Amino acid sequence: MTDSPTRVERRAQSRSRSRVGLVIGAAVLVVIAVVVGVVLLAGGGDDSSDGGGGSAASPDADTNVTLQAGDVTADSAGPPVTVSQEVADGVIDTIGDYLQVATVAPLRSGEPAGDLAPVFDAAALARANGVDRPALVDEGLPNVSTDLDVVAQPVAITGLGDQEGNLVALTATVDVDITAAAQGKAKPLHIVRTGYFVLSPDSAGAWKVSAYKIGVTRDGGTLDATTTTAAATPAAPK
Repeated sequence: MTDSPTRVERRAQSRSRSRVGLVIGAAVLVVIAVVVGVVLLAGGGDDSSDGGGGSAASPDADTNVTLQAGDVTADSAGPPVTVSQEVADGVIDTIGDYLQVATVAPLRSGEPAGDLAPVFDAAALARANGVDRPALVDEGLPNVSTDLDVVAQPVAITGLGDQEGNLVALTATVDVDITAAAQGKAKPLHIVRTGYFVLSPDSAGAWKVSAYKIGVTRDGGTLDATTTTAAATPAAPK
């Protein structure tokens, strides 16, 4: 028959089991602490009380830009001139670049608008980057993290010919409605920009904005009240 453990042996075994239990318990506490820390770090940047704007764009947010040419006509002080499809496409490309740089990019990022030099010639660019900037670019607003719709009415393009029958300038209407779905507690952002651009060819043949007359109205979003801003170059036709 196996001898039963003595009282001393039983005490030793009990103390051994207690030490093992304490070690296991401490390890479990360490694991729990690590898990809680990871969860807190993962959720630390979440703020469901966002009042509107300032958050990253949702992966499901769409940016929809609608832009196309409308009527294409021409007037001339001399022999008749025409506006080719290539020239009309170039005008639409220039306006498309303008919408991306002046509206879409700053509204999506919340950062200042980028380089406008590919859109405006040197004289118009100086004003676009200066006194007329508030009317021409949509910056200084919290970034839009919801769907963004930029809808331009068909652009009416009119070619202007000189007395020798050369196409020297173009006018292009600007009528753009910009809306962003509501963010948090803010109202939907709504921007309407209307007017026209005058475009002239640069030395490389690219059509750039050389004059303009633009008005813009903004409301909703984080704006406290509706704002209206207008701008025109001295050379803009009346």
